Amino acid sequence: MKLSITRINTFLEDPRKYWYIYEMGIQTPKSEGFYFGSAVHEGLENYYSGKDPMQGVSNALFGKKLSLSEEVKEGVDLHKLYTEARKIFDVYEAKAPKFKPLLVEHMFEVDLIHPITKEQLPATLVGKIDLITVKGDLVDHKTGGNFNTHYYDEPNEIQANGYSYYYWTKFGKLPRSFIFNQMAKGNSRREPSFEQKTLNPDLKDICKFVEICKDVLGKISRGETKDYPSEKHSRVCPCKDICPYCNGGEKI
Repeated sequence: MKLSITRINTFLEDPRKYWYIYEMGIQTPKSEGFYFGSAVHEGLENYYSGKDPMQGVSNALFGKKLSLSEEVKEGVDLHKLYTEARKIFDVYEAKAPKFKPLLVEHMFEVDLIHPITKEQLPATLVGKIDLITVKGDLVDHKTGGNFNTHYYDEPNEIQANGYSYYYWTKFGKLPRSFIFNQMAKGNSRREPSFEQKTLNPDLKDICKFVEICKDVLGKISRGETKDYPSEKHSRVCPCKDICPYCNGGEKI
């Protein structure tokens, strides 16, 4: 099995949601926020590769989509999103932190092996890191209407620890830091703004990450997905209209 940070966090959030997405293969279009974030990510990939960021934004917003999960929900004004992204990139160079990139949008796949016990799990870790700097920082770009105050919640810690595990396997040392590079899009009264939050995963953290992967893999292999909704299932279910756990119908 190939584990990604999103796949791990989806299972931990709600095993039945995991069942819908990864075992049943149900796809849903992106929300406006996720679609906008993806477009800004493509713009940042171009920016840190020395290319026109708005060309990346345009490709992401208006380019051909290969699956439903790449599309956006109906009714979203793509031209408005393009304008909001332009506001970010008009001030990004002047206001954003200066990162000197070593690798941009770096895709990886590594074996999952416990750093201390050397136990190898029956899965690999796959992912894409937004930016690795020449100084050894891992950077993850996040976009929203306001600054996120939940940097230290479990999903973000798992992301930081998982990507730090990859860095440790590739470079033989821990990254200098893991940086959340957050962008709050502007409005008619204020320009976009930028804020960075830093985590510093250590060896104990990446060991904990591998142990979480082992626990998730064990539960998935035992079939603890379909009939194991979490307490928050009705809020996060991608199939609320047909899900018996959301509408009280007969379990399927």
